[in-house]
Amino acid sequence: MSGAKQILITGGTGFAGSHLAEYLLAKQPDMGVHLTSLGTEKERLPVTLHAAVLHKIDLTNFEQTKELFQEIQPTEIYHLAALAEVGSSFVQAAKITAVNMQLQLSVLTALQEVVPTARLLVVGSALEYGKVSLDELPITERQPFRPLNPYAVSKVAQDLLGYAFAESYGLQILRVRAFNHTGERQTTAFAIPSFAEQIVKIERGEQTEIRVGNLEAIRDILDVKDVVRAYEVVMQRGKVGEVYNIGSGVGVSMRSVLDLLIQHATTQITVTFDPDRLRPADIPELRADIRKITALGWQAEIPLQDTVQGILSFWRSQT
Repeated sequence: MSGAKQILITGGTGFAGSHLAEYLLAKQPDMGVHLTSLGTEKERLPVTLHAAVLHKIDLTNFEQTKELFQEIQPTEIYHLAALAEVGSSFVQAAKITAVNMQLQLSVLTALQEVVPTARLLVVGSALEYGKVSLDELPITERQPFRPLNPYAVSKVAQDLLGYAFAESYGLQILRVRAFNHTGERQTTAFAIPSFAEQIVKIERGEQTEIRVGNLEAIRDILDVKDVVRAYEVVMQRGKVGEVYNIGSGVGVSMRSVLDLLIQHATTQITVTFDPDRLRPADIPELRADIRKITALGWQAEIPLQDTVQGILSFWRSQT
């Protein structure tokens, strides 16, 4: 495979990873795109991903990861793989922190030992910033970390391991911190697809009300398709060693997002507060300072209205 560009997307069958693969293959259909997964069958993936090469692998296993890098010889690595269980991360704290640390070490060590000239994008999260005060908004990349749950702590660790390997070994590592993003195929462990799935169930007569948690939280929300474009922009134009926020720069309340979804419902929707859906600690507002990413020539293109309609259409297509 030497001589041709080979792109590896860890976690490539997941939510953001699958959208990134779709985007890259649409831009250049003959590009070598490789996806890692713990066990997704290729037949279950969207038709748009069938041109990609699927590798079933446990990235916490260093020897397997090293062998994969030796086989593919990737020139660009989008590292999205992580256990992303935010709401239940205290219940699974030991598992989430251990797995996310180990897979990060496996990938970074394989990069260093096998393909030290490859470019690698470490994908972090706005949850690394945690609870911020009003005078700290919008959040710049220099904001101190104050993670409020074990998942966020594990993302801080992944982020800083990327920094440490870049500085210590001179590796071509770039880092991003993605703010909230949503779209088709996102699981109902996240609020917006959970809202949409419940609305569709009400439309079908399968439940009578939508159950929600904290609707007052303000979030910076992007369509996942805009986010993966930003990943590619940073990979191609970003400065090695730098970190880039990816967001819209605009805060919207979860209540307003739910209202948008309800506007497109085909039946009357009753909303009921469910205290079981609250997190032990929640962040009142997350909003990104996006000057660094926009300086690379990226900007958001998809209105939130279009995003929520797309999510509803996706859930209506599920049987």
